Amino acid sequence: MKKIIAGCIRRNVKSQKDLYDRYSSLMLGLCYRYAKNKSDAEDIFQEGFLKVFENIRQLRNPEVVEWWMKKIFINEAFKFYKKQTGLYLVDDITLLENSMSDNINDDILNKMETDELTRIIQNLPERMRMVFNMHIIEGFSHQEIANMLEISVGTSKSHLHDARKQLQRNIFIKKIV
Repeated sequence: MKKIIAGCIRRNVKSQKDLYDRYSSLMLGLCYRYAKNKSDAEDIFQEGFLKVFENIRQLRNPEVVEWWMKKIFINEAFKFYKKQTGLYLVDDITLLENSMSDNINDDILNKMETDELTRIIQNLPERMRMVFNMHIIEGFSHQEIANMLEISVGTSKSHLHDARKQLQRNIFIKKIV
C-alpha cells in the first residue's frame, strides 16, 4: 500500500488507478448509504475521489488509508447535502410511534435483500440517515458525530433513536406488504 500511496503523491496514473480499483466499491457503497438516490451517490463518489487524490499528501500513515478515505467521503456527503438542500440543524424531531419494539426482528432482516435495506435507509431524513450511518455502520461515537455535525451529543442520540424507530416501522410495513 505504501508504494501505491507514494505513486499517488507523485500523481502516477497507474497508482491512482490501483487505489481506485482497491477502494471504489467500498466507497461507492458508503456513498449509497448517505445519498438519497444513485445519482447523488455517484456525485458524492466522484467528488470524494477527487478530494482523495488532491489531499493524498496529507496521509501520514498508509495503513489507515481506508479510514482516512471514509472520512473524506463522509465529509463530501455532508457538503453535498448542505449545498443541495440547505441542510440545517434541527433539534426537535417528531418522535415516531413509541409502541414499537426496540429490536428489529432478525428474521426479517435476514430475508431482506441488501439493496432493499439500503433503499429503506436512503429514505430516512438527512440527519437521521447521517447519524445512523456514522454510528451503526462507520462506528463513530456520539461525541465524534456531534463534533462533525456541530450538534449536541443528545441530539445525535435522539437522531439515532428516531432513525431506528423509523427503520423498524418501515421494515415492519415492508414485511406486511
